[in-house]
Amino acid sequence: MQRRSSFALLGCFLACGVASAIATPSIAAQPRPTVVYSVPAGYRGAGALGVNFFNAILPSGRVVSPLGQSVLVGMNALGTAVTENGKYAIVTCDDERQSQVRSLTNPAIVGGFSLSVVETATMRVVDQVVGDGFFQGVVAVPDPLDAARTLVFASGGPTNVVNVYDLDPASGKLTPDKERTVISMPGPIDPAFGDEGHAFPSTLLASADRKTVYAVNELAGSISAIDVATRTLLAGTQRVGFFPLGATIAGSQAIVANEGLMRYAQLEQPTNAPPFRTVDPDLEHASSLSFVPLGADGRFATAAVAPSSALLPHALALDPTPDGVRAIGGAHPNALVATPDGAYAYVALANVDRVATIALAGTPHAVGGTELRLFDKGPYGTQPTALALSHDGTRLYVALAGLNAVAVVDAKDPIHLHRLGLIPTGWYPTALTLAENDRTLYITNTKGFGHEPGFTGDPATDADANAVWSTLQRVDLTHVDLARATRTALANTRVASPAKTNAIVPQSLALGASKKIKHVVFVLQENKTYDSMLGDLTDSSGAPYGPGDPRFTMFGASVTPNLHALARTYALAGNIFADAEESDAGHQFAAGGIATAYTERTLFVKSGRRPLVNKNEDPEDYPRAGYIFDALARHGSTYRDYGDFVRVSGYDEGQNPDPKADDPNFAGIDDTSAPTTNLGGLYSENVPAPSALANHVDLAYPGWNLRIRDERRAREFIRDYGALARANAIPTYTYIWLPADHGGAGRNIPPIAEEVADGDRALGTIVQYLTHLPSYASTAIVIMPDDAQSTRDHVDEYRTYAIVVSPFAKRGYIGKRHLSTTSVLKTTEELLGLPPLSLGDLLATDMSDFFTPNARVEPYTALDVPTQTASREGARIAALLEGTDQSAPDTDASRGGWLVELSRMADLTAERRARYGARAYAERQGALWDAAVRAARAR
Repeated sequence: MQRRSSFALLGCFLACGVASAIATPSIAAQPRPTVVYSVPAGYRGAGALGVNFFNAILPSGRVVSPLGQSVLVGMNALGTAVTENGKYAIVTCDDERQSQVRSLTNPAIVGGFSLSVVETATMRVVDQVVGDGFFQGVVAVPDPLDAARTLVFASGGPTNVVNVYDLDPASGKLTPDKERTVISMPGPIDPAFGDEGHAFPSTLLASADRKTVYAVNELAGSISAIDVATRTLLAGTQRVGFFPLGATIAGSQAIVANEGLMRYAQLEQPTNAPPFRTVDPDLEHASSLSFVPLGADGRFATAAVAPSSALLPHALALDPTPDGVRAIGGAHPNALVATPDGAYAYVALANVDRVATIALAGTPHAVGGTELRLFDKGPYGTQPTALALSHDGTRLYVALAGLNAVAVVDAKDPIHLHRLGLIPTGWYPTALTLAENDRTLYITNTKGFGHEPGFTGDPATDADANAVWSTLQRVDLTHVDLARATRTALANTRVASPAKTNAIVPQSLALGASKKIKHVVFVLQENKTYDSMLGDLTDSSGAPYGPGDPRFTMFGASVTPNLHALARTYALAGNIFADAEESDAGHQFAAGGIATAYTERTLFVKSGRRPLVNKNEDPEDYPRAGYIFDALARHGSTYRDYGDFVRVSGYDEGQNPDPKADDPNFAGIDDTSAPTTNLGGLYSENVPAPSALANHVDLAYPGWNLRIRDERRAREFIRDYGALARANAIPTYTYIWLPADHGGAGRNIPPIAEEVADGDRALGTIVQYLTHLPSYASTAIVIMPDDAQSTRDHVDEYRTYAIVVSPFAKRGYIGKRHLSTTSVLKTTEELLGLPPLSLGDLLATDMSDFFTPNARVEPYTALDVPTQTASREGARIAALLEGTDQSAPDTDASRGGWLVELSRMADLTAERRARYGARAYAERQGALWDAAVRAARAR
């Protein structure tokens, strides 16, 4: 049966009861398509489409062409408020990394934490206020003490405060409120939990009389009330559930959506590995709604309780506890809106593509709603993240972050919602605001259009792949041709063509698994662009080979000879882009085809969350259908993981002052042969790793720990995999993470170029080993980085590389179709006969053109990699890395990444010293040092 492609055809309506608010993946019931989907980009790369850079091809290969008018506002925008007179929109931009970066198209706009004020009539930014931290919540209310004044309250997120500003009605300028500029939010005080001292205010909402502002404290699991007149916290804070986010007021109660699944407890003693299990059941706190009674004065009607109290208001469970088999991630209720009469509330369930209707009379219960999946019974991925309801309650607007669209829903009958169509938006819409007259819809697009035209990275300002600009979009609803808009939104998303019968890469589940390739080995390297690694690639005769630019090459053939040899010998992707702008989401896309809305929202606001968020590999980050390991488990296939998806919160990142605490056999910075014995670090919190990985992880293969050489990881892989091979138990799927080439600095960590060289030696060793096994005759090895940040590229900062090594891989082939991270996952699923995990892998273009039926079973012989030493100037710059936050791979990605590049540029300059005179050499090195000092001082 062919999947229906029209949005208007979607949908089963919800029945009554708790089950009506949830969904489990229809794994067995998924249709077997006779079509294969690919991306609209075709053979084009990522970037702007023409002079209107708001229209763009995304790294995924999808297209954005936002309806109406858009304006660039900052980075990582997550929330918007419109003043009561509709004159201004205030957008909160929540980016902790790119504070030194200015827009190329509007230099007045900077990255980092900020509030941007947009004049709605002209759609231009009239003010931007930079702060120490913001997160999603923003409201604009009249000052009760002076009706002519407008107050803006903005969540401080990592600063644990709510900020207060005055908005000038004539100019739109924001200034700190003269009465009080910050209001501290109370956090939990129990040291037994990782949330101790964390409030992390997020969503803000105002009472109907605008005299009280309520702050949802995401990490504290609480809601607080602020008196607008005095700008002070009202007595008491009400506990709700885990990781609350969305909230609304219905009559005399506040309703809060609890997105999380668990509270992170501290362990009495650190352990060498996390537990591999599902979360414990807790239906009141997890994936639920909390109902908080309010008094006439805005205070909590029930006895307010201390943040550490276990007492909760009434709660409604929206989802059973994930079973770890069919439901891996939670439902993620994350946005709420109440009907004007207070009879119903709508809740968006981001992880299951659904809006549920909750009847509020009597005991609240689920009574209806609608699904918002792109295909009937298809995989999840439209990700509803925000709601707006017309003032008469007849139209519901739903931001579909995963579809780059807003769904328009007929809500005349709240129980039986009816989808009407789609409005095209920018990239990743996460907030909606409807003007008072219901004619104008404001859409906050977190990723906007990606990178600006001509952007190749800039070491002087630490700008790299993270420099993604958000937009505010204004749509006049009275002029929307919804049928045409729906067709555009769908055309921007996918292209369907008949599935091909291919003995190597079957493109339909009906055809089963590949008849030739029985094993897939995925090798994940760390963040690099195509040019930074392969820009200098040549063929066997020394002529340039592939779409590279050597001007941007940092780790060329002298540092990575094995990568270069594999790229020129086998099938190379020359037009592939990272789906994510940074590593944490990159790992999610690589294994799950999608990053959850929770993951995307926390990527760039982590500094104030620790120890609660580490690598975004916690239970709240799991997609509903899970990862490829879960798909293989459901399919009854074998699999093995080496090093990844074990970096849950509480992991020490291999940074114990005593190297032997994390790595008992540690023997010094130059050791490449000591056996590894554990995962490379200690765990201090009781946070589970995916249950599907139980007994499928090599517990002696280290994950992230830069003091451990990749060569040692390669030795451990060969030991463990060799035992499986001798037992005739080679896994169907193998996942290998080689993290050392990420680069870092510190005691017992090699020079940067040597870290990358170490990764190349490990890569060569692993490929040589695998290609000499008898099983190689039916194996495909795919090599790619998780993302492209911290390095530069002449095509686009998202561009990276992928290499397919197999007897069935085309030799000397350069793929030119637009691919992305999820293309590798999709191809793996096609090879192994697995259904798609999400919309990301379903709609990606596959790599079927990389394969040929004419097999050449020839083993690869690893090349020697010279030991790399840093120049004096390069080592001096690299030493500045020790002043950055090295607690995780990409915690201080902007500064750290560019210090790595500047150090490498100093090394390359030193290698070419003979080309310069003494004065020119000194000037070049001096300029690099000055740039490095500026980067190190940037915050």
